[in-house]
Amino acid sequence: MKRVLVIEDDVPLCWLLEKILQKKYEVVIMNNGMEAWSWLSDGNLPDLIISDLKMPSLDGIELLENLSTSGLFKNIPVIILSGYEDASKRKQCLDLGAFTYLVKPFEPQSFLAEVDRALLFQRQNVTVN
Repeated sequence: MKRVLVIEDDVPLCWLLEKILQKKYEVVIMNNGMEAWSWLSDGNLPDLIISDLKMPSLDGIELLENLSTSGLFKNIPVIILSGYEDASKRKQCLDLGAFTYLVKPFEPQSFLAEVDRALLFQRQNVTVN
């Protein structure tokens, strides 16, 4: 079963994301970027990361910067969730290697389709590399 790391500081949204994902994926929930970075640094490798953009201690942009410079984590697809439709933030996230940038609130079926697409993309890249 594929492992999805969800980094989100909104507890009700964490619950919703877990409900959407748990039928198909193993879900790991972290409440901020620093907690997630520590978990990753301990050798845990998810197949996909879903991260809020605005979080305390290590935000989504800083997390993407850290992931993109890490040889171990740079090929993990990242879906950024944001409460704001901000073209410059979207571009910054995509330039840093995010797979996609989704705006909250989102439609659960569309969100799940993006998760499936990101994992398919990740699997194809692993096969090619």
